Amino acid sequence: MERWFDYLCPDSIYLGTGEPMLFGGSAIREHFKGFEGRAVDVVSEEYYPVPLGETAAQVCGQIAVRSRHNQLGAVNCFTIGWRLIGGELKMVHQHNSYEYTQPDIEGERSILKMDMNTTRFVRNLLLEQPVGRRIAFPSGNQTVYVNPYTILYAKSRDKRTELVCVDRVVSCNYIYRELKERLPEVFYPLRRGYLVNTLYIVALRRFEAELISGISIPIPALTYTQVKRDLQELIEKK
Repeated sequence: MERWFDYLCPDSIYLGTGEPMLFGGSAIREHFKGFEGRAVDVVSEEYYPVPLGETAAQVCGQIAVRSRHNQLGAVNCFTIGWRLIGGELKMVHQHNSYEYTQPDIEGERSILKMDMNTTRFVRNLLLEQPVGRRIAFPSGNQTVYVNPYTILYAKSRDKRTELVCVDRVVSCNYIYRELKERLPEVFYPLRRGYLVNTLYIVALRRFEAELISGISIPIPALTYTQVKRDLQELIEKK
C-alpha cells in the first residue's frame, strides 16, 4: 500500500465500488491503512493513456484477477488522473469499479472483455442510438437510471432480474414480465428467462448465440430453428 500512498496528495480523490467517497491523501491513507490483500493471479490487464496537456494525463484500463485458492475472480475497471505537482507525479483522481465473477455456468460467459475493437464497436453502436434516453429501474432500496442500449442481456434471477450491461451488472426488482414491457423492441427472448439485445449479436451457431467479445448464451435445441428465423428477421430489419 505504501507505494500507492506515495502518489497521493491533498488534491487526491478516490471513488470505488463499496467504498465511501474519499477526499485528500490523508483520508485515503486512513481508510486503507489496515487493508490486507489476498493472493491472486493477474489474468489480463489493459491500459490506455490519454494526454491532457503538458502536466496531466488520464489512464483508463481494466485488470482481471483470479484467486489462487478457488475459481472466484474480479474485474477492476479504472480511471486514474495524474498530474505533475511541484515536479512530482501525483494521483489526483481514481475511480475503481469492481465486478466479482464466478466460473462459467451452463456455458454462459458473461464478462465483457473491453479490448480496443470491442470499445469501438460499443461506441459506434451507442452513437447510432437515441441520445439521452434512460430507463428508471428499482434496484434494492434505490432507483438506478440505465441507458437500455448499454444492456447486453437481461436474465431472470429468482423474483428479480439481472441487467448485464457493457460497464456493470445491475440487480433489478422487476420480475421478467415487467422488465420485458419496459425494454425496447431490440430485445429478444432468446431462451426462457433471457432477453438479449440483438444489436450486440455477432454470430449464431448451432444452439448458441455469440455476443461481442465472445460472450456466449445457449439456445435450447427445441426452439433453435424458430429463434434463428426470428433473429434473422429482426437483425436484417435494422
